[in-house]
Amino acid sequence: MYALKTTLAFLLFFASFHAFAGSPEPHLNITSATIAAPGDSVYQVKQNDTYYSLSRRFNLPIDSLQKWNGPKLEIGQVLYLKQPDVRNIASTPIPAATKPSTATNPVRTTPSTTAKSSSVEVSKVKAKQRLLVIPFDPYLYFSDADFEIARQSKIPRQNVRHVFRGRLNALLAPEGYETIHLLGGVYRDSVDELSKLYRSLSYTYQDNKQSRYNQQPVVKNDEKGGVLNWVKDQKEKRNIQHAPAVTPLAKDPAKHFGVQVKDGDFFSYFNNQYDIDYYVFINQFEVKTNYENCLDRAAMNYERNFLVHYSIYDSRGELISGNKVKVPYHSNMNDVQRIVSENMPKVAERVLADLPAGK
Repeated sequence: MYALKTTLAFLLFFASFHAFAGSPEPHLNITSATIAAPGDSVYQVKQNDTYYSLSRRFNLPIDSLQKWNGPKLEIGQVLYLKQPDVRNIASTPIPAATKPSTATNPVRTTPSTTAKSSSVEVSKVKAKQRLLVIPFDPYLYFSDADFEIARQSKIPRQNVRHVFRGRLNALLAPEGYETIHLLGGVYRDSVDELSKLYRSLSYTYQDNKQSRYNQQPVVKNDEKGGVLNWVKDQKEKRNIQHAPAVTPLAKDPAKHFGVQVKDGDFFSYFNNQYDIDYYVFINQFEVKTNYENCLDRAAMNYERNFLVHYSIYDSRGELISGNKVKVPYHSNMNDVQRIVSENMPKVAERVLADLPAGK
């Protein structure tokens, strides 16, 4: 009897061990396709992800992420990064959540790499001209519309600038180029490095420089018209001295808020790290309401404008283009997702038009 019990126990142990060994080992299959950039629509949740960390990473409000995905996060869950289309949710397969690996050496899931290792990996796989995008410094964002946008969009007021910043950054990805984003993306560096980058830059109002790849009519001040010019002419006729400046620099259509690189090693550093061909700097981002142009007085609807200043440099540090783009929209449109979807592509298209065609 004892031998029979021993034999049965051994068989049960062998069967359970065989079943465990035959089951697939749980692991997190995080690849570059899984890692989302700001322009992506979904993201697969990894170990240690929180709504707070994902909100900072993708520049999206926490309450929006929770509204679109529910209050809980599970490893392997497909996270929607924008309002999901309810018509397609049912037909979209969602992979089952997996448990984190308990192996001694955990799977490395972080998409960011050190500058040294990333430069080797990036240089090996370069197949197109490479573009580095430097988003605007959040301190160089000016808006008189954030209160209304935040209220209607139900997001914190300080998040409005980050929505604009993140979406424009993601859209600056022209065809024919491989685009490297320091704000999110596979080859991105830390936020700390982006802050250091800003400290190596300085900004001044500069004459617009047209790109030789995108010739546009030259913008000139109206020498004849305008109230200030009329006042100047009258004072000159009466020999009145100290006439006021005709146009402040900030309002001069022939000038833009340009960037200059103070650090002499800036271009060589990023050229060595990423083998860059062109740099796109977004220097300043403005949202202004034009209360002099009322589109509908009954509805209190005015013209509102995006004014985005930018500079494009080549790998040698030569200025290719320096200009600003103005995109108008209605002030009664205050849903941030609609504003972004209807207007940011126009801004990005105008900026990227100053680049040569990708090879």
